[in-house]
Amino acid sequence: MLGTVLPLERATSVTAWKRHVATLGARLDREAHERIVAAPVLNEFGLPKRNPLQAIGIDGGYVKAADAPSRHEGWFEVMVGKSLPRAGSGQVFAFVHRLEARPTERMERFLAQQGVFPAQPTTFLSDGGETVRQAQGDFRQFGEPILDWFHVAMRMTQLSQAVKGLPADPTDEPDPPKHVEACLRILHRAKAYLWHGSPHRALQTLEDLTWEIGTETEHAKAMQDKLEEFMGYVTANLTAIPNYADRHRHGEPIATGFVESAVNQVVSKRLVKKQQMRWTPTGAHHLLQVRTRVLNQQLRADFERWHPRLQSVSAPVRLAA
Repeated sequence: MLGTVLPLERATSVTAWKRHVATLGARLDREAHERIVAAPVLNEFGLPKRNPLQAIGIDGGYVKAADAPSRHEGWFEVMVGKSLPRAGSGQVFAFVHRLEARPTERMERFLAQQGVFPAQPTTFLSDGGETVRQAQGDFRQFGEPILDWFHVAMRMTQLSQAVKGLPADPTDEPDPPKHVEACLRILHRAKAYLWHGSPHRALQTLEDLTWEIGTETEHAKAMQDKLEEFMGYVTANLTAIPNYADRHRHGEPIATGFVESAVNQVVSKRLVKKQQMRWTPTGAHHLLQVRTRVLNQQLRADFERWHPRLQSVSAPVRLAA
């Protein structure tokens, strides 16, 4: 292990450590695309057991690029995912999106390592952003993409607050408070349609709301822009909107809260918040492979596979004081 990461036969510098860790990350990245062939685990009736995962959450984070022209420009996106098992703790994966040419192979191995065989459908949750939506599309062959309800509800709450600001503007309505109440009722109806998995009826209801609000004032025009943006968001994620009410009743996950902490662990603490560093996409990609194996407590198993003599050391060696 020391020979791979921190050789001791000669003096080493920080640059050498970085180079060895990058080499390690590149090796782990190659292995992440290697297929694991394993037969499904059967139950007492000779049928495959239930999928051990409830869902996999996918989210994105941003890392400062080494060639950024200023402190406020030049970021690239990193995809982070975490599994939500029915028992035990989940595992994480991460990669720089624009460098991943074979995402299906990576996901197939990630699922196989947790006991999921290809014929078992898996739920993929995300916030519906453009890049994570593309990642969901890459993984569609493994299961069903689901739009995170929390982000839908949050956007609806922002629209409600904007609607409540309509009376502050001069308007031709004879009774502004009643006009706002009518708009809120329409908005709540659209939210109910989304909750019950009827996005087409929700879009039609939102279209009715645009007519109700009008364009007589600057606030109304700004409200129209917000509605159009939200309608575009729903339209882009149309096929990923399930019946949330039904999933919630059956105890199935509908939000990605469990993966947001993983983004903080994998990306923010090491690459953004605690370290004022800039990264090349390749360097960040390789470091993420090492970081995720550490978080999954799999790095020692990797070294034992590469160096079988390590397997004989079952307990830490105690050194004399």
